Amino acid sequence: MSTLNSCSFSDELVSYLIGEGSIEERNVMKKHLLTCSSCRKDLEELQEAWNLIPYKLDDVDVPSDLKEEVMSNIFPVEKSPAHTANSKNSMKWLNKFNLYGWTAAVLFLAFVGVSWSHIVTSNQLKEVTKQTQAPTKVLQVFALKSGTPSNQETQGKAWLYQQGDKKQLVFQLQGLADTKGTEAYQVWLIHEGKRRSAGVFHVDEQGNGVLTYELREKDESFEAIGISLEPDANGTQPRGQKVLGT
Repeated sequence: MSTLNSCSFSDELVSYLIGEGSIEERNVMKKHLLTCSSCRKDLEELQEAWNLIPYKLDDVDVPSDLKEEVMSNIFPVEKSPAHTANSKNSMKWLNKFNLYGWTAAVLFLAFVGVSWSHIVTSNQLKEVTKQTQAPTKVLQVFALKSGTPSNQETQGKAWLYQQGDKKQLVFQLQGLADTKGTEAYQVWLIHEGKRRSAGVFHVDEQGNGVLTYELREKDESFEAIGISLEPDANGTQPRGQKVLGT
């Protein structure tokens, strides 16, 4: 909104916007707006801000006991004619607060919400753009063979990709038997004889399975991959039969 409009009518724009003032005062403002571009611009911006309020603001009177408490804290000294006049003026201001205060509060909250959403979305887009612009490189391809030599239909591959700072393992498997009940297939990364889980998956009706696993720093060192059929998806070490491996 325009800052510090020097026009003497600028202080009356809010009252004009919300319909306050006599007919004569509003007619004077209308004539003024025809010749003052600065006030016209400020009024347009005020109207846009007003339209951001998604509901009608009803007048809510400030409770009398709250008024008395506020005034007693503001004016704790002895009552004098000047004190009484100040109290009346302050009461009048409190009665006007119901509209202007709630309007300002709603506009402020709307502005904060929109600004925060813009910042979060902007940061997310920057991160996504950074990752998508980085070239994808295949670091290694692993052939996965059946644990039963006579079963040639069960097989698969795993690709180790790197894009930017991220590394992923992508598994594509086929010829696997369907799971029953709580059963799940689980992938294990093997390093120095120790196994770490790289995720679980199920297969479709044709026995095909797919799994993508983002490697953490501790997962980057492994010499082999194994896949087992587990009784459930909660295991931290293999309990079931090995079905595929490098």
